[in-house]
Amino acid sequence: MKKILIVGAGGFGREVYYWILDSQEKYPEWEISGFIDDNKNALEGYKYEVPVVSSIKDFSPEHNEFLVLGIGIPRVKKNVVRTLQNRGGKFVSFIHHSAILGQNVSVGEGSVLCPNTILTCDVTLGSFVTVNCAATAGHDTSIGSFSTLSGHVDITGFAKIGEAVFLGSHASVLPGIKVEDYATIGAGSVVVNKVKKGNTVFGNPAKVIFESQQDEKE
Repeated sequence: MKKILIVGAGGFGREVYYWILDSQEKYPEWEISGFIDDNKNALEGYKYEVPVVSSIKDFSPEHNEFLVLGIGIPRVKKNVVRTLQNRGGKFVSFIHHSAILGQNVSVGEGSVLCPNTILTCDVTLGSFVTVNCAATAGHDTSIGSFSTLSGHVDITGFAKIGEAVFLGSHASVLPGIKVEDYATIGAGSVVVNKVKKGNTVFGNPAKVIFESQQDEKE
């Protein structure tokens, strides 16, 4: 059996907990041992069969322990992943049993695909990409490492999403559009033009509401 620890015991981490339980037939060798979170009281008031077993800063992996990322904010998960990898943490990807992956789809290390996600064909996901419920990526799209697609996001054919991009619920990126690293796409927005590095856009059509004045630092 693989002992699975979910990194993050907030709302998304708790969702991932259930999605794993719901996919036990697909991952019969997985056993959830608990959560890793710097807030030891993160589960207070909730009913879960496993506890917060360690903080991120104090985590020391044991043999046969593997990590599933339950954090959605790109910059936060990037920093957390680096910290845990430096401590010897080993991440695995999780793909819910209801997800649909077509021909020539590549999913990077540590990515999480939630229920009813669709990656059609010739799609490339980097490492530690989060694809939340009912989000889709069309043919010939690419999504950079540490990016997050919230629920019902639609990435259409030949679109290119950079590293550590956050897309809010029901956002759409039109065919062939490029969204550069560290950009933020507001919920419900329709992206019809290139989004520059670090910018935040919102609306239909999406317009810049925050313009980065300097290159985003990792």
